[in-house]
Amino acid sequence: MGKLKTKERPTEVGPDIRGVWVDAPLKTWAQTLHELEAGIPQAGRERVALDRRTLMGGFCRFHGTEAQEKAAARFKAIYERSQVGGAKAVDPSREPVDGGGINPESVIEIGADARTAYNRLFNHFGRDDMRRLEFVIIGDHGPTAYARWRYRDRAPDGRAIGRASVELRGLVDVLAVRLGYQNLKCA
Repeated sequence: MGKLKTKERPTEVGPDIRGVWVDAPLKTWAQTLHELEAGIPQAGRERVALDRRTLMGGFCRFHGTEAQEKAAARFKAIYERSQVGGAKAVDPSREPVDGGGINPESVIEIGADARTAYNRLFNHFGRDDMRRLEFVIIGDHGPTAYARWRYRDRAPDGRAIGRASVELRGLVDVLAVRLGYQNLKCA
């Protein structure tokens, strides 16, 4: 009998999934030091599949810079925490390991902090710009859908889609500056 050859599955499946290197949480410090001495390029790290669409909504299709993508992901997290209140799933039937119980005030504080951050962003951007950010990042819409919505055109051409993409990336640039992911551009 012949051996079955198995192919290694690629870590990238689709345009929204990207393989990235992250710190391996289960590797010990000694194991990381051993990998460093052995000359392994990604010592102490492992490759994982990251779903960019879950992380930053529809902005993943706008091909933004790293700072813009971080700002979009943070905006989505702030929005979700302000809506849900940062609630965590807790099983009250299990005894806590550390002897402590559930702190209901921590959930309220997380939600309050997120609502404060969201209100600051709302005051900075205004209603119209916040609606645009929410439409793309929270609503999970790409450039074509954004151009349709923005210009009220059923079939926008490439020029309209490009203009809408540039406009939204500029808005996310301001968001990145506001959230501290990039500095102001010198003109």
